[in-house]
Amino acid sequence: MACLYTFMQEIGAMFFTSCILAGTLAAVPVPVKQLGCPPSDLARGWMQEPNPAEHGARSSHGVLPFTFEDGSCTIQVEVSTGSQLRLLPVGIGSENWTLQAIEPTGQVHAGDGPRSRLVRGLLAKGVDGSGIRLDILDPAPGTWRVVIEGDRGTESGQLWVSDGNPLHLRAWLEDASTIVGQPVGIGLGLAYIEHVSMHGNLAAARAQATGASILDASARVLWQDGSEDALSIEGNRIQFTPTRTGIGTVIIDALAADGQGQHMHRTTSLMVSIEEVPPLLTGSVSIDVLDAHRVACRLEVIGSGERDRVLAGAEVWAAGPGGVLPRCWIGGITPVEDGVVELVLDTRWLAEAGCDGRGVELRSVRLADVDSFVPLDRMDVMGLGSIEVFHGEISPAGRRAMQMGAGDRVIEVPGLQPPQRANIGSHALMLCHGYCSDGQSWPPSHFTGEVAVYNNTEQNFTHDEFALDIWSWGNNFKSYSVVGHSQGGNAGLHLYSLYWSGMDWSTGNRRVQALGTPLQGTTLAGDIAALGEIFGILCGANYDMTYDGAAQWASWLPGWARAETWAWSTTFTDVWWWYDYCHVLSDLVLWDPEDGVVEAWAAHLDGTNDMGTKEGWCHIEDMVDPPQVYDTARNNEINVEGAR
Repeated sequence: MACLYTFMQEIGAMFFTSCILAGTLAAVPVPVKQLGCPPSDLARGWMQEPNPAEHGARSSHGVLPFTFEDGSCTIQVEVSTGSQLRLLPVGIGSENWTLQAIEPTGQVHAGDGPRSRLVRGLLAKGVDGSGIRLDILDPAPGTWRVVIEGDRGTESGQLWVSDGNPLHLRAWLEDASTIVGQPVGIGLGLAYIEHVSMHGNLAAARAQATGASILDASARVLWQDGSEDALSIEGNRIQFTPTRTGIGTVIIDALAADGQGQHMHRTTSLMVSIEEVPPLLTGSVSIDVLDAHRVACRLEVIGSGERDRVLAGAEVWAAGPGGVLPRCWIGGITPVEDGVVELVLDTRWLAEAGCDGRGVELRSVRLADVDSFVPLDRMDVMGLGSIEVFHGEISPAGRRAMQMGAGDRVIEVPGLQPPQRANIGSHALMLCHGYCSDGQSWPPSHFTGEVAVYNNTEQNFTHDEFALDIWSWGNNFKSYSVVGHSQGGNAGLHLYSLYWSGMDWSTGNRRVQALGTPLQGTTLAGDIAALGEIFGILCGANYDMTYDGAAQWASWLPGWARAETWAWSTTFTDVWWWYDYCHVLSDLVLWDPEDGVVEAWAAHLDGTNDMGTKEGWCHIEDMVDPPQVYDTARNNEINVEGAR
């Protein structure tokens, strides 16, 4: 049965955390890969910590709260020059509300004229009824009045406003390392759509040069339990010191000017994951020889607290042809044991570069949380001195070992379901649904041969938890590849990159196939947090699917794993101006082309195989076009090409 959940289940900006790897089971040993990558992966920027000022949150819409008096409310809305004004009131019982918008000239729009239309669509699972949106073509700039009529028992709601102006409100972390008890700095600025991927300060300077400015703004941080704290804005930045761990959503409401004499409303939501006090690198490192090819770099840490494992990575520089240059990157998930985290260096990387093992250094050393990928500690340089380098021919098996390790390292994962091994002889194509699914998304009848249907409904997994859940169930099979819809694609790529599993023993063309997957995140993960204040439903906040979380996650994905990934995106059929969208609400938040949950550009990642964007398909059911997982032509290709 196809999934019946809506786009709000695909993102995570609500408040009640779902169960994760549950139970009180004993720890299960899971084999981890010791990653190795060539210097070309570094040159492309794939394995380097991203600059948070180039990501963060951005918005070209506004969210205006309102209160009814005797079932009626009039809201003043500032509208700048744009091609289309879209107004969507949201609240309990909003499917029964009526609305009209009055231009500065006095002309009334109620959805029944040549320039206005009413569109209706489901808001979210768990919300009775649908939303009613008023779309107005070529709106006159200036101050509009929006009149909403509701039931007399209704108290409040939100008006979502999109004016079509490409000016965005951006917010970004000044440092991605967000630790409890330590100051968190957030930059603010306006940016045009073509500049939203620039450094925030640079994009804001370009917008400011055109006269764009923030006239007034307020900020608050909303926590998963529904509590909130007011935040102060000083100049173009926010700073606060969190006193709790967990996910908070910083919501900024602003009135902006476009430099042409017009004003507009903007609301942007920046999700932050506050981590417990981390282990800290002391700078001390020792070397242990593991075998003829490998050495273990044992990095001393202090203050690990309750944290039993981390992501660790470093660039390896060494003297050789051309001077002291980067020769490889090493990393992966490692236990924190006896005050040490360990990186494994296969010296064949140095031999291949013509190095003799002198002057070897670890540079850009970093530790990160395995669930949020939030940086925990960093160190610029750690000297290894001289190490013995193995010289000899590198076979295909040796190349694989250089990239993935020898398969002899494990971590202990508490609470992980042990495998049942019911189908241990099978070689399967594994169909995986996405975040918070209430049922399998892929139609199994579209696939032939050995097909395994992964199904773990209504879960809010981090990418790591999702990957481990697939790993646990996947141990029932001798080998498999992952066909992932939405977050299922993230989980498949994560599993193949960081853990040994049945994916490594599969044969065929494609190990990871991803459809509608937020490989670079989705703005919905933060922006829809505002709806939780009204409805308070669904599976919980998911930081990994934000732009920030996705960028940090991708910085741990080596080129050889990306090359084994095929990614598709879809978008709506562009018919009429009032019908060119997938979802009545996400249309106000996402930038075209998009599928109702994920923007097309974000469904692809540098180094993966870009399979393009196809029109006429939306993310899931209950959207304007059919769900993307029902495309029989694409499913046939996935079936034929998938490894097993």
